[in-house]
Amino acid sequence: MRYPTYFHLLADVHRRLAPRTYLEVGVNEGHSLRLVGASTRIVGVDPEPKVDALDHPDWTVVPATSEAFFAEHDVAGLLGAPLDLAFVDGLHLFEVALADVLAIERLAHPGTIVLVHDVVPIDAETSTRERTTTIWSGDVWKAVVLLRRHRPDLTVTTLDVGPTGMAVITGFAADAGRGETSAAGDGRDDSWVGSAVAGILDADYGDLLELGPAEALGLVDGTPDSLEACLAGARPAGWSRPVGDR
Repeated sequence: MRYPTYFHLLADVHRRLAPRTYLEVGVNEGHSLRLVGASTRIVGVDPEPKVDALDHPDWTVVPATSEAFFAEHDVAGLLGAPLDLAFVDGLHLFEVALADVLAIERLAHPGTIVLVHDVVPIDAETSTRERTTTIWSGDVWKAVVLLRRHRPDLTVTTLDVGPTGMAVITGFAADAGRGETSAAGDGRDDSWVGSAVAGILDADYGDLLELGPAEALGLVDGTPDSLEACLAGARPAGWSRPVGDR
């Protein structure tokens, strides 16, 4: 059985994990926030959120760009506990999505799961850097390509779910979540980012087809079995709700 859409996949992730904390980049009208269980602390960010009310006991939405949010806010303090699950669905430009993932890494622990939406483009028209269509993935797929190329320590798998896929990232280090930037000496080497972004900036849908989406994106079927395989290694010691519990 395949997930009909990424929304169904996201709902199943919440059901399987019942995460203690959930961070969402790009909340828009808050539809995906309504999938979150009552025991999960929600923190969302969006430059223009359209969420006035949410039937949930513990949520905060910060009106800011993700860049400003991570630079100017005490995100760990807002979460109030280690970050278990994050969903990146903000501006559909790969360099922004990549920056969001790397910023989230500073909050991560070995069991953290990061999901990235819009990573399987439908065609050339819907994957441009400027929006001209109703369904628009932008060029977020390039962030997955770069992470798979330059961060072999992470496991980056893409589930083929409608309409534009979902990447699942696991394998964060035990000391990833110290809340520091690389410049502050957290041990991460992000020196590859600038040249890697410049090198892939002009790539387009045709280049992805030439690379081969299956290999470049780590593309697998969008099924519950594929999801469980992605989550299987993310079982932080002492977590009272292990991955896969129904």
